[in-house]
Amino acid sequence: MSSTVDAAARKGSVVLTRTESITEYINKGGQPRSGTQGQSDTPVSANDMCALDEWPSHARRYRAQLQDEADGQKKKKGRGVVKGVKAAQKRFANGSAKLNITFSETLGGTIGMNYRSFKDDVVVIMKRKVPLIGVRRWSDIHPSVHRLIVADVIDRWDLEDTPETEEKILRIAQERYRGWRSTLSSTYKAFKTDDARLANVPEDLQQEEWEWMINYFGNDEKFQARSQMNSDNRKKQKTKHRVGSISYAQLSFEKDKAREAVQNKENETKGPLSTEQRNNVFQTAYKDTVQCKSSQPRGYGYMAKPKTGSERFRLQIEDQARVAAETLQRNSELSQHVSELEEQLEVERANMQQSIDFERSEREQLEVRLQEERDAREKMVEEE
Repeated sequence: MSSTVDAAARKGSVVLTRTESITEYINKGGQPRSGTQGQSDTPVSANDMCALDEWPSHARRYRAQLQDEADGQKKKKGRGVVKGVKAAQKRFANGSAKLNITFSETLGGTIGMNYRSFKDDVVVIMKRKVPLIGVRRWSDIHPSVHRLIVADVIDRWDLEDTPETEEKILRIAQERYRGWRSTLSSTYKAFKTDDARLANVPEDLQQEEWEWMINYFGNDEKFQARSQMNSDNRKKQKTKHRVGSISYAQLSFEKDKAREAVQNKENETKGPLSTEQRNNVFQTAYKDTVQCKSSQPRGYGYMAKPKTGSERFRLQIEDQARVAAETLQRNSELSQHVSELEEQLEVERANMQQSIDFERSEREQLEVRLQEERDAREKMVEEE
């Protein structure tokens, strides 16, 4: 391995695909210094790697095989790298037809039941096309390589080939490419020697790529300065990201769907729902929105667990008490309203009776006057 890193690439100067970059690296004499790909399954001494409590959170390999010295238990194995299996299964079930994907009109991110499969597909295609060797940052990659990513994605998904679509696809690819390199950097830091690093090639890298990345991480001064600055800035953060891998666009989409479902249910029942009822509607709306079969409760944070029987019973009692209080309040308001209506009817009844009595009195007085006039006319006739 050379002691120095190649001269810095200029913007858009890397025109090779990933496979082509590996071939060129080998042709230039960049053969692996030692070991083969199979050595990634060889255990490494504990002295050559970080301790369990210091292991970088995003580092690849051997985190599952680090043993806790206290009890000797192995850490649970992670999910591994993205392979796009879910999207392939959906495409096969759909008769190899293109899958549908929707972008949020407000936030621009992917939403709907295929939002995660689409991102996984972009990641798989990006890793197949974009090189690691000779690249310092995303802007070093030539637009022709970017176009290969976009063309493959549009070939698999029902999308129009427009500048807007290309921008959205490349934004995801760029974000995941940076995350990929960040993970590799964490893996580099997890081991203390280059020999240990070379013996533990990440499963989604070729030996030649990992050799170049080790050289880059260890000798590029600009990268080291930028990495240190980013680490220092990260430690200053006071607000942490707590919504997991879900995007803000998808989170907003799910909340809108759940809010709409709750509103429809309240319109059907013509009254407010209890907390438990709202949660049930929310969980159902979430599963319908993303076509999820998991019974994992949504919206309670990472590693949320279903409520125990006693917790559900307590919530049920609280909801019943709340509903009873609301019913009592409603009945009290209705009783007061009925009393007000009765008083109003009594006043109107009294006014009506008074009006009737007044009309009767006037009619009687009129009849008396008419009778007096008849008597006077009869008297005048008799006198004549």
